[in-house]
Amino acid sequence: FIELGVKPNLIAPSVNAFIAQRLVRKLCPHCREEYVPAKETSDSVKKILSIISPKAKLEIPKTIEKLYRPIGCEKCHGIGFKGRIGIFEVLTISENIEKLILEMGGEREITQTALEDGMITMAQDGILKAIEGLTSMEEVWRATGQTEFLEEIYEKLMSQSMSRAIDISKEDMQLVFDSMKSMDSLKQLLQSSNQKNSAKYIFASSLILNVGDIHIEPEEKSVKIRYRMDGILQTIAEIPLNEYPSLLGSIKFLSGFSTEVRGGVMDSRFSISLEEPFENITETKVDVRVSIILGGYGETVVMRLLNKSSVALDIEKLGIRKQNLEKIVREAKKPNGVFLTTGPTGSGKTTTLYSALKVLNNPEVKIITVEDPIEYQLDGVLQTSVNDKEGYTFATALRALLRQNPDIMMIGEIRDEETANIAIQAALTGHSILSTLHTNDAAGSIQRLINMGVRSDDLASAVNALMAQRLVRKLCDCKTERQMSEQEIAKMKIILGNISDGSGVIVPAIEKVFEPKGCEKCNNIGYKGRTTISEVLVVDREIEELIGRGASSAQIRDKAMEEGMISMEQDGMLKVLEGETTLEEVERVV
Repeated sequence: FIELGVKPNLIAPSVNAFIAQRLVRKLCPHCREEYVPAKETSDSVKKILSIISPKAKLEIPKTIEKLYRPIGCEKCHGIGFKGRIGIFEVLTISENIEKLILEMGGEREITQTALEDGMITMAQDGILKAIEGLTSMEEVWRATGQTEFLEEIYEKLMSQSMSRAIDISKEDMQLVFDSMKSMDSLKQLLQSSNQKNSAKYIFASSLILNVGDIHIEPEEKSVKIRYRMDGILQTIAEIPLNEYPSLLGSIKFLSGFSTEVRGGVMDSRFSISLEEPFENITETKVDVRVSIILGGYGETVVMRLLNKSSVALDIEKLGIRKQNLEKIVREAKKPNGVFLTTGPTGSGKTTTLYSALKVLNNPEVKIITVEDPIEYQLDGVLQTSVNDKEGYTFATALRALLRQNPDIMMIGEIRDEETANIAIQAALTGHSILSTLHTNDAAGSIQRLINMGVRSDDLASAVNALMAQRLVRKLCDCKTERQMSEQEIAKMKIILGNISDGSGVIVPAIEKVFEPKGCEKCNNIGYKGRTTISEVLVVDREIEELIGRGASSAQIRDKAMEEGMISMEQDGMLKVLEGETTLEEVERVV
């Protein structure tokens, strides 16, 4: 258009989309032959497909095990091809593309931006059709000639992503590991490290200690480095204020921020790259989510480590009581309806849902997730991420993805009326919906959804089960036994006294409990790892009637407990008597 004399300021507002297309010959379905592609071909195809944006909402094959080639038979007159098929490229004029047109951006710059916005090129469309066996790779290369350009974009994106990672060698990991005989020795290492190594040692020690979050907080006279371990923040070290700019600069560089920019809230992500697996760390790449906020004494940094090595996506290893686990698996396996996990941030809801999806995942069902962000990759599951800034919300994603007719959908969180109603209607029309909600207990989820605008009769029909959960620290094996006080015994008897006979739970003798002691294995903390305390409210006919009548949360809860539900507090107290955790831990979270 520009070469024809059309001004850019006329193109941008008047054109909705450009469509490019080619025709390629279709392989004859009667004689086409499968073959295993050469490694060079397979690598090239994987590179080209890997730059398809998640916004394209396509399930990209992870491996290229086979392709197809022409042979020739009577039905295709010995040619190997019969008929033709189109391959397409649709360039939608988004705000980003409009801006580039007005700025007279080049063809490659516009193409790369369109790819980031979700465009699929003709070559990519052709490759996907070749993988399906509709055409051959030679036909795609002949018709498009885009492969060199797309591989250039791949190399460019790879170099950008590699610059957003911090590399930690085996030697660095070993050095930090050897320096961690105690928390005091770790403190000395971090406080004595030079500016070049401080960030590296912080990340290495965080991985070794299985840290969830790293908090770096400037105060009046020093900067505190705190790790969240087993859900509890602990101060690990303090560094002088004059050393903080260098550490902050390293984190900003990794996050893609300018070191000169200050103020507001800055969110990003980068990755930690290990030379090889180390000790219990099986993954060599760990994603880090970063948030930087300007506080009273400077910029505060919070980094969340999404370490797949530390997450056992095995529902039987989450510490859920047998009686509750059986209910969870039974209700989640139902072909339609809603299964909700509830609790505050950091209570393990997402891990429980991922573990449930792993149980449900098989080649016969289609599972789609909508997350914010995608925390852990699941093979065989189409995972998508919301982007509120671009209008791709949970509700928008749900509407779009339901057209794919999934058997099971996992929604990261129900946050608003629109998402809640779409999820409930999807459940009522034959889909299985798994999601999370922020409420204090299982019964409270009903009122929360009604407050969001969901009709009580729809809710009663759609919901299969509601689970509330918390994470408590597990006692290390160095724990010590003690007798309970009279007040503790009396309190325990009140809490456990109304456990229904229908719960299937045997209450241990209320005599003794255990306390944390501390040893080398638990870094002298007394606790090591976490376990789940939970309650699972199954919506049977009687509960359904209560919900439909608009009964209060207390009435629904009482009925569920009468029918055999174990409350979170009861589950926690049982774990105290069983020696898994302490009274203080249960009282802290319930």
